[in-house]
Order: sequence, then C-alpha cells, then structure tokens
Amino acid sequence: MTPPSPPNDGPGTPSVADPDTPLDIVYITGTHRSGGTLLGTLLASGAGVFYAGELYRFPFPIFEPGDPTRGCSCGLPVAACPFWTEVRADAESRPGLLSDLRAGQRAYEDWGHLPSTLLHYLRKDPAIDRFMARTEEFDRIVATRSRSKVIVESSFSPLRGLLYRRARLGGGKVRYIHLVRDGRSFFRSETGPIGGPVEIGPAWQRSPPAVVARWLVFHLASIAFCSRGPKTYLRVRYEDLLLRPSETVRSIQQFLGIDYSEAIRRIETEQAFPMVHLCAANRSRLKGSLVVHPEMATPPRLSRAHTALFWGMAGWLALAFGYRPGTAKTASSSPPPA
Repeated sequence: MTPPSPPNDGPGTPSVADPDTPLDIVYITGTHRSGGTLLGTLLASGAGVFYAGELYRFPFPIFEPGDPTRGCSCGLPVAACPFWTEVRADAESRPGLLSDLRAGQRAYEDWGHLPSTLLHYLRKDPAIDRFMARTEEFDRIVATRSRSKVIVESSFSPLRGLLYRRARLGGGKVRYIHLVRDGRSFFRSETGPIGGPVEIGPAWQRSPPAVVARWLVFHLASIAFCSRGPKTYLRVRYEDLLLRPSETVRSIQQFLGIDYSEAIRRIETEQAFPMVHLCAANRSRLKGSLVVHPEMATPPRLSRAHTALFWGMAGWLALAFGYRPGTAKTASSSPPPA
C-alpha cells in the first residue's frame, strides 16, 4: 500500500526533508484508548497528510528491541514493511539519531521525570532544543517517505506535546487536537480484560483509583501544556465524532485549514477509510481500514462503587466536558478550567 501524495508535489516543490521547509504537526493529546486511531485515520484522508500514529514509541520499543509479531496496517509485520524499513534505514544513516532519540525518551518523556523535564523546559535548556531538533529530524524522514507535508501524531502524552512547542519545524506549525472520551468508557477499557499482546505498565496503574486519576490528570495536563488559544488548540469529543461526524469534521476542517469534504462524504455514505502504514496505534489498525459507526459512543454501565469513584474524583471535569451521569447523551461542553 502506497501512502498518498501531497498536493502540487513535483520537481519544483521543496522537499520536506529540508529543515528550512515548513513541516506541520497535528498532535493528538489527551488519554490513550480515546479514539486516536479513528481520528488520525480520518485526518489522513486530507491531501498531503500522513497519520504516523504513536511516534513516542520510536525508537523504543518498535525499532529497539523490535517485535517480530507487531503488525502494520499494510498487512505485513513492521520488520518486513517496506515503508518502515525505509524509514529505519534513513534514520540509521543519520549519525547518532536513534541513540539521541532514545536518550531523550529516557530523560524527558518519562512521567517519572516530570519535575525535571518542566524545570529544563522553563529554563530553556539547550539540551531540550537538541532533542526536539532530532525529533523533528525523524518526523521529516517519515514525512519525506510518505510524501506528506503534515504529520498527524497520536502519542497523546501532554508532556510530549509540551516539548513540541520547542520544535522549529522550518517555520511550520504545531496544532493540538485534544481528544476527549467519556471517562466511563476509558475506565472500562483500562480495567477490563486485556485482549491480545499489548504493552502495559505496573499493575497499580490499572487499579480503579489510578485509572480515574490518569483520566483526570492527563486531560488537565493537556489543557495546561497544549492549550494556547483557538488557533492552535481544538477540543474534540470522541462521542461527537461518532454521533455528529459531519459537523465535527467540519469544525476540524476549519481549524486545520485542510479540505475534508471527501471525508465527510465517506462518513455519510458509510465508506471505509484506509489505514496507510500504521504500526503504532490501536490493534484495530490490523483490519487495514475502518468505518465510522455510532455504536461505540454509548458509555458502559459501571458498578455502583466504580460509578461513585469516577464521579467523586473526576465528575467535575466530566461535567465541564459536557458529560452527564446515567445517560449516553452529552451536553454542549463549556470551556474547562484553565
């Protein structure tokens, strides 16, 4: 499967590999298990846009140590996928790129180092600038190989989103889409049985109080780290994407300045969206395509104890996002506290 070409791509078009050529990043922030694969796939239907998935997983663990069972949406294992094989070869040809990215993963993107990362960021530490320059270098490799000028990344981590504010991107833009899913659905997804080989953290992270706390903290951090006004930040609810897809996609179209009329037509006619060389995202990528259906918008029924836990800990933010107890319907969301 060949990634789509950007518009006006030809001999006279500057290569996005050139660090002086603008590269745009659309960064999806919030919490995992919130529909990032769906949103990213829709966004990739725009001309010149490539959905790269969870780029925070490069180089570790996808390239180093690698997993022979990890599949790409093209139907091949990642280790045999021609697209990611070329990306890796290009990265390995840049002296120290992968090792520098791995060092940055350890130093700045681990949430256990949050105080240190924030301190270095606020002090404008040149080391962070060097890490982001190398991150941009890898992004440009992905953009060049996909012949795209806009990269959509669904790493979700607001901490990584904060670091992207230091990227130069040749004068390009970083824009943030804060994807919110009903916390009850997130709770059920995180505390339910795990299907298939997935990477999980310590067991305590899946305890009910920790799951609710993560939903709360990640969304508050997304607001604090990534929200800098309507030109660079848009909040989208997963449920709106399913129940009011055309209206929601039009708001995204206005925000990004990218034509999504074809995506709206596909949604309205229930046509599938292809996933192009997606290797770090939800396992639904292995189907190779997806269709927007409204059924997943209904929140699950939680036990009384878990319902009380969620609304007691995070209900105030859920209400600010427009969610209501005991119903699948959502109200119009009001701006959450800054």
